[in-house]
Amino acid sequence: MDTDHAFGPVRWKQQYEVLHEYLHDLPDVVGVHPPGAQVRVTICRGHLLLPWRYATRSDLDMRDARPGRDLNRLIRDLLILFGPEPSHEEVTLPLMPLTPEEARDRSALREAVEQMTDEPRVLLVGFACNSDEGLLRVSWGEAALLGGTELKWGHVEDLPVARAR
Repeated sequence: MDTDHAFGPVRWKQQYEVLHEYLHDLPDVVGVHPPGAQVRVTICRGHLLLPWRYATRSDLDMRDARPGRDLNRLIRDLLILFGPEPSHEEVTLPLMPLTPEEARDRSALREAVEQMTDEPRVLLVGFACNSDEGLLRVSWGEAALLGGTELKWGHVEDLPVARAR
């Protein structure tokens, strides 16, 4: 494309659909449209595959990226429900009210995913792209969400990217 339009709200929804369309013919791949979500989430062999654009340049590793707003509410909720347990959590003071993020009911989301697979695990499929150079870098990995704003990475693997000729 010759504009940045596809790298705004359109890209946000399309990244889920493109991932699903690319993988849907593989064995054990299903899609689930969680309640309240605007997108379909791809599940492959019990793994929730969640696309995340973490950068617009190729020199940034996914593990070094700050989650920011591209790590949307759906991804945050799925990491809270099915991601690895954080190695440390902030202690809540007694009698402190829950934040809206902590108090949000995620039971419908949990139920929708658990109907599709037992003991799901979250894999972030991180990618760097921009409108001038297209897809620059792709990685996938497991991460625990710390405090809603930080990712603590486990295993991460870079994937090959086909370059246009």
